[in-house]
Amino acid sequence: MNKQLFILQLFLLIASPIGTTSQSNISSDDVSLTIYTYDSLLADPGYQFDRAFEAYANLPNNSVNVVFLPDASSILTKANAEKDSPIADVLIGIDNVLVNQIRELDLLTPYQPSNSQNLNQELVSGLASDYLLTPYDFGVISLWHLNNSFTNSINANEFQLNDILSPDFQNQLIIQNPQLSSPGLGFLLSTIALFGDEEITSLDSNNEWNNFWRELSTSTTITSSWGDAIELLYTEEANKSIMVSYTTSPAYGACLYDDTSTSALLPIINSEKYGWQQIEGLGIVKNSPNIDLAKLFVDWFISDELQSQIYLNQWMYPANENVVMPDCYNQIIPYNNIKPLNNQISSDLLSENLDNWLQQWELAWVEGVTDTSNLNTNNWYHVLSSFILIMIIRLNKRFK
Repeated sequence: MNKQLFILQLFLLIASPIGTTSQSNISSDDVSLTIYTYDSLLADPGYQFDRAFEAYANLPNNSVNVVFLPDASSILTKANAEKDSPIADVLIGIDNVLVNQIRELDLLTPYQPSNSQNLNQELVSGLASDYLLTPYDFGVISLWHLNNSFTNSINANEFQLNDILSPDFQNQLIIQNPQLSSPGLGFLLSTIALFGDEEITSLDSNNEWNNFWRELSTSTTITSSWGDAIELLYTEEANKSIMVSYTTSPAYGACLYDDTSTSALLPIINSEKYGWQQIEGLGIVKNSPNIDLAKLFVDWFISDELQSQIYLNQWMYPANENVVMPDCYNQIIPYNNIKPLNNQISSDLLSENLDNWLQQWELAWVEGVTDTSNLNTNNWYHVLSSFILIMIIRLNKRFK
């Protein structure tokens, strides 16, 4: 190394602010970053965030390794299995429900991004006020449907969640298993928040949540993930037109194709729309092999550059308040017109009861599926597929 280069590097090292992360203090050795996330992140039409970050951080090509997994639960499972010798540096896709589980597993280390002042602070409080996770997007769980002769008969201004228990509605409906899918879990929590539980005051006294799921399982199709559900929704032979998704989902067609042939549906209580708010976050793995690069990535992921891609590639709302909403989002239910069902269930109550609620859900679903009064030659496939899905989950739990 020549003398002039040595002096320049020494100056840069001294000039770098203590306790912050910047491109200048990422050494040449820190040229790899491993990220675990779900397979639909920024996937449609598609934004290659790994390559974009490499360009931003002046990293060599293919130095960011993204491991795509089916869902957030899979991310937790894999990271926990590697806890004693971490491979991942960053986890993306842990939401405001799974945050309690990740705290218990002690998988992450808190980090407040240098640009956190640009974040919606209500999202920070709703996800992790200590920045164990940093919010990057949010949305509201809803029913999303194709506009056809059946769904056009639904009065969205008078819609009640009990309406989906009708046989015609169930035959059109696809839900995601709440044991595997974060939208599926959000929908389950919506029903608990609406119909109440021992410590939760009911907003809708027309049913009990366990009984609702027992009735819903009669002929409703269940999938393991959101991706499987949307594939089924657009498979003509499946003859389905409604699935659990987000209020922002209709923006996809409206923004890309000027297509307004889908709509979102939320339950109405006393003339108010209600929905479960999902906040997604990313966090740095405890004892990350590349901690400085991981911090820089978190800073970048909530920057204007990345966050401007959320609306039109993630189809959610960005956490960065600087990003302007595109006009095509005017087609969807305004976020400010929705009352969050999360207010019904405190974080402590959720943490204490989630495992029990999931067990109760499984019991209610199995009881409904196996009710002999509902069995006929047309729904044996439904019964069998439900059993197979639940048995796979039980086997996975046993061998973890």
